[in-house]
Amino acid sequence: MRLTYDPELDVAHLRFDDVAEASLAQRASGATPFAGSYVDLEYDGDGYLVGIEVLGAAQTLHPDVLATAAISPRGRGPADTEG
Repeated sequence: MRLTYDPELDVAHLRFDDVAEASLAQRASGATPFAGSYVDLEYDGDGYLVGIEVLGAAQTLHPDVLATAAISPRGRGPADTEG
C-alpha cells in the first residue's frame, strides 16, 4: 500500500497494489459530508478495488494520516511516483 498527497491540489491517493494507473478499468465517485470533497474508488479489470483517490483531502482525512503520506509533486500522478 502507498499513500501519496499533493498539497497544492489537495488530493490524496491510496494504492493497494502496484498496478499502473493506465490499467484501471473503472471508477466510482461519491461526495463526502464535506462540501467540495469527493472520493473516487478505482477498480482493475477484474473488479477488484485497487485504489482510492480523495479530492479535498485536507477536509476529509485526519492530519496525522496526511502527515504519513509521500508528497506527490504537482503534475505527477500516483503511477509516476517511486514505489
